[in-house]
Amino acid sequence: MSNVKEMDVQQSLHYKLREQTPYFLNKEQHEFYVRNGWVKIENVIEESEINDFLNTYNRITKLDGFELTEQFLNTGCMVNPELRQLTSDVINRNVKTILPRLFDMDKVEMHTGGSFVIKPVSKESALEIHQDSSFIDEEKYYSLFMWVPFCDVNEENGHLSVLPGSHLWGSTQRGFGVPWNLAKHIGLMKNYMLPVYANKGDIILFDPALVHASAPNLSNETRHAITITVAPKNPELIYYYKDDKMPAGDIEKYYVSEDFFKTYDFASKPDETVWRKEVVPYKSFDLCEEKMLALIEANLPE
Repeated sequence: MSNVKEMDVQQSLHYKLREQTPYFLNKEQHEFYVRNGWVKIENVIEESEINDFLNTYNRITKLDGFELTEQFLNTGCMVNPELRQLTSDVINRNVKTILPRLFDMDKVEMHTGGSFVIKPVSKESALEIHQDSSFIDEEKYYSLFMWVPFCDVNEENGHLSVLPGSHLWGSTQRGFGVPWNLAKHIGLMKNYMLPVYANKGDIILFDPALVHASAPNLSNETRHAITITVAPKNPELIYYYKDDKMPAGDIEKYYVSEDFFKTYDFASKPDETVWRKEVVPYKSFDLCEEKMLALIEANLPE
């Protein structure tokens, strides 16, 4: 993005994309999400559902390759296929009852995925400011992540922090294989982060494009949670990849299936003999600090 006018156009497009296609059953929840990029909804998850998630997590801790260190753990980055399958199974078993409480199921895909997100007791368990990978074309569609804590989450045990409005910036080509050009602005973005707390049974829904982070777990117990994907009906799944060998203005866009996310190591270049690849223009999103500040403040909710 090279100028303020272009940024304004992008913000308007991404706002309208979300505003005009509501997934939520509740109008107020939808409106809050569209403007802020996240919304907390209380008393959604039942005790039996949390127990099912926890029982599955306890099973995968016994599998080969599972390791919990002092750092934040996202089990989606583990390559054990049994681990990924057990996670997929427990999610799809429970979303049959969870999603219809919240969403118009004519617009939201019932079959989905996700991963356990675990914070051990450690000063090293913080998760730095970031945006999550895009897995659909966010110039055409939008998606959500549902964050489900298995305990009360407060200032001590690893709460989320969000930068309201950052999902509207237009940074749509994100992934483990793509440099994050906003990284140089982390210090600036920290000044605008908002802490979000939740109780057991609550959920926090947020846009993958939302800038967010989580604090270290300084309590006496491991903080367990699961993140569940909420995607539009019949989504076309994609994955972006860019390395130093590519021209500066290009990025690779792979058209993938659910199987890709069950087997990919989130590090190597995807196999283009298996997945269809398209080279598309790269939106570098290389902003100076002045423009970055203007972008942040323009999208902060009133």
